Amino acid sequence: MKKICFITTSRADFGTLDELIKEILSTKLFLVQLIVSGSHNEKIFGNSEKEIFKRKKVSISKVRVFSKNKNSRDVALSFADCSRKFTNTLSKLKPHIFIVFGDRYEMLAATISAYILRIPIAHIAGGEKTSGSIDDGYRHSISKLSNLHFPTTENYKKRLIQLGEDPKTVFNYGSLNVSKIKKNKYLSKSQIEKNLNIKFNKKNLIVTYHPDTVSVQKSLKNLSLLLTSLKRFNDTLIIITSPNADAESILMINFIRKFIKKNKLNNFKFFKSLGSQTYLSLLNFVDGVVGNSSSGISEVPFFGIGTVNIGDRQDGRVMFPSIINSKVSEKHIIYSVNKILKKNFKNMAKNKLKIYGDKNSPRKISRKLASFNFKKYAKKFFYDYLKWKKV
Repeated sequence: MKKICFITTSRADFGTLDELIKEILSTKLFLVQLIVSGSHNEKIFGNSEKEIFKRKKVSISKVRVFSKNKNSRDVALSFADCSRKFTNTLSKLKPHIFIVFGDRYEMLAATISAYILRIPIAHIAGGEKTSGSIDDGYRHSISKLSNLHFPTTENYKKRLIQLGEDPKTVFNYGSLNVSKIKKNKYLSKSQIEKNLNIKFNKKNLIVTYHPDTVSVQKSLKNLSLLLTSLKRFNDTLIIITSPNADAESILMINFIRKFIKKNKLNNFKFFKSLGSQTYLSLLNFVDGVVGNSSSGISEVPFFGIGTVNIGDRQDGRVMFPSIINSKVSEKHIIYSVNKILKKNFKNMAKNKLKIYGDKNSPRKISRKLASFNFKKYAKKFFYDYLKWKKV
């Protein structure tokens, strides 16, 4: 039986991949392997690996990497550590197919290892554009090393072909998020309050602010400005989650804690990691999401609530009417938050989400993974998009 290996480095990617893993397990065509690494294994990010280890019938390999990311140098060293350890792990696992999701630097390190080891690679969520983040470079690099592609929209599919990927290897089956959101076992309001030890207010917000990976030195300054802006909303419950494990993320986590303590903000609640089930459940009861996370673009609109997308980290992604792009200024943030908190703002995006497909994405991807001729496309050729496109 063929072995198929997934890698997860954060709550975001595991929550999305979980439905695909379940679908592949149900086919009984593959032995499923899972490499658990990145922020999953870090105490400061909430040890989210606990949620994963409940999975049965999956061979799990835990890979802990150096990730004390206080600056860009630390991220580069972490990348080197990832490459070495992922190479050793993949050499032992010997999968027939390696599945990579998204655009994290850990994912690129794993992809390079698999590419050199001649392991066929399938990339999910390629072709997207985030010009305000260096993740753009990671994502496109992963795509160029991959043999099979599953973008989430037609625009992203076209961009992959524009990057030189053979159209016969690019399949748009929509976003796995659609299936994840429809099939998630949602917690009730009282369950959430009990599990998180919180009390919902009349108004409630989730806040996730990641480091600025292009202008790293601005991350703490922008975070301070965001928290200062949110301090004005003293009658609103502010649920804050940890930033990604990028440069300055550790410093940002410490800053958030000190800011809450110094200002005695009882309505601010900080959590290292909420886990996929709890995070999605919260979206049923909050009034909106604030920050610069991709979740505000690709997950939150499905819940009919607003997103305040701050700065340019997500520039280039598909945007919906429920997403307000805010400048990094106190005036703009306060205005944008007040806007999404209005009662008539909800449900603005639900009828615009058909571009992400239906809940059958896991089944379609699973079938293609089983039928795709990886040997035929083992040797990659650059597809000259402009040569075949009428200009």
